Amino acid sequence: MFSVNVSGKDVPRGFGRGKDNRQAAKSQDPERGSEIPSPEAALTWVQRYRQAGDLKAALHLCRQLTRAHPHLFAAQALLGSLYLQMGDPRQALTPLQLALHLRGDWVPAWQDLGDAWMQLGNPEEAARAYEQGLAFAPGDGQLLFRLGSCWLTLGKLAQAIEVLQQAAAAQPPQVYALAALGNALMLDGQAGEAESWFRQALALAPQEGRILVNLGHCLHLQDRLEEAADCLQRAILLLPRDAQPHNNLGTILQEQNRLEAAIEAYRRSLQLAPHWPEIHYNLGTALLTLGRYEEGWREYEWRLQRQGATYPRFLSPLWTGSPLSHQTLLICAEQGLGDTLQFVRYLPLLAEAHPQAQICLRCQGSLVELFRGCFPLPQVQVISETDPLPSFDCHLPLLSLPQRLGTTLETIPARIPYLVYPVHAGGPQIPLSLSWREDWPELSQERMKVGLVWASGRRAHPELNRVQRLKSCPLDLLLQHLHGPSIQWVSLQVGEDLRPLGSLLEQHQVLELGSRFRSFVDTAAAVAQLDLVISVDTAVAHLAGAMGKPVWVLLPFAADWRWLLHREDSPWYPGVMRLFRQDTPGDWVGVLRRVQVALEERLRGIPSQDRACSSP
Repeated sequence: MFSVNVSGKDVPRGFGRGKDNRQAAKSQDPERGSEIPSPEAALTWVQRYRQAGDLKAALHLCRQLTRAHPHLFAAQALLGSLYLQMGDPRQALTPLQLALHLRGDWVPAWQDLGDAWMQLGNPEEAARAYEQGLAFAPGDGQLLFRLGSCWLTLGKLAQAIEVLQQAAAAQPPQVYALAALGNALMLDGQAGEAESWFRQALALAPQEGRILVNLGHCLHLQDRLEEAADCLQRAILLLPRDAQPHNNLGTILQEQNRLEAAIEAYRRSLQLAPHWPEIHYNLGTALLTLGRYEEGWREYEWRLQRQGATYPRFLSPLWTGSPLSHQTLLICAEQGLGDTLQFVRYLPLLAEAHPQAQICLRCQGSLVELFRGCFPLPQVQVISETDPLPSFDCHLPLLSLPQRLGTTLETIPARIPYLVYPVHAGGPQIPLSLSWREDWPELSQERMKVGLVWASGRRAHPELNRVQRLKSCPLDLLLQHLHGPSIQWVSLQVGEDLRPLGSLLEQHQVLELGSRFRSFVDTAAAVAQLDLVISVDTAVAHLAGAMGKPVWVLLPFAADWRWLLHREDSPWYPGVMRLFRQDTPGDWVGVLRRVQVALEERLRGIPSQDRACSSP
């Protein structure tokens, strides 16, 4: 018989009531010296301690019970559940597995086992446990919700949506299943459908701040900024110690060009989560947009610690900016092609400042040939991301160079051009007239030759795809508002399926070249022959600016940090770049009307504003 004394000062064998919340258990204590006649009664006392919040006593009693009755599956399952509740999922695994070995149809134990694996960061094993539980309880809403969350964690969106739809249909409705389905649909780019599920979840739990945060993000993805901000303001009241709603509100304020308010929101967020990389990164971009480069570059360094950051891990240290002597420094391109083209300007400066060092730039393959020709310095080596790495002493991401070199608005390296075409790669200079490929159509020699790029690169993630959409100008709108019989239009667009646009390009007599480009050497060859490039915020805009070619950049209302705020010129490309910004979000028509006026002025010979400089 399993006996235990649970009252009085001298409680044998450690079966005490613990330190906190003992009154509920005390009111039901049997008289001193009474015995619990069976394991079932002991299980009842474990549950009483647990309900009273005395987890330590419950755990101690349950451990004694499993030692006395190791084949009692209910005791093993309860012990695992207690470990899980006390934040020790690793200790929970063995008793839960023992319980399920004794009784494989015990659904709550399968759920707890799955939860333990999830807390241990193993969603694959968690999914197996939840699936085992569902074999015995196919319509269990909690198990379906948890399994769907596993698939979401593993990036299996289609499976997650299918399972979470079943969870959402379970009765009674599971609030978090509805919200999880919203998250899955949002990640799948179905923001409108996701919104309806978030609202259903909020109808069941109107005070659940996390769902408000998710709904706010969903509305943000749909460009409904005011509604999103309202959701986040409500979430902030419900989650006073949560940094995320402040951070998310900051991103909305930043997109409204309310930079000071955004910075304030980010700083409040950092007070609650001082080491969260995403917030530091967002703060950095807001500061950089305002030209506050010293603090902005410092905060921007946190990008390397963001979730999903792809910068490689090396054993050698990051370069701190100290003298390099005879060392080798590896510089790694880390973001888009435009970023690499903009910041490669630092290579000659590094070579000049550290004449005894070897500098190796590792960049995108499509840029290697161009850079090798433009930087034929003996101490500079350019390799692609797929080439074997040479030995090196230290390394640095390319976009960390401004911070290491203390770049301010006044000290931006702005020697234009810094990319020169035709490239010669150490050999004889190729005459410009011979750089045009034989299989390319001829350009008009009588008309002004203007290159066009209307679309930014497509991204898979909904947030990045939204950025691409906001940066891109529809081609039909562009051609509708830009015209002139004295202009030879040339498409430099790459990365798009141009087949559906073929008739539109032909109708407006646009010479299509972009699909023929094999690398940026070809792009540079085309740009070199043009009089002007008109481009949205893409790599071609940076290439034209770096080559010293007049370039007009079409920018969304809330432009990227590199274009600063309200300026019509760029200190990164002085004298050659002109910025045309949306006055209101999404208003490309206003932008294109101003571009058309500028084109007409240029054709009439009115002095161009390309060389105008505005104040910061």
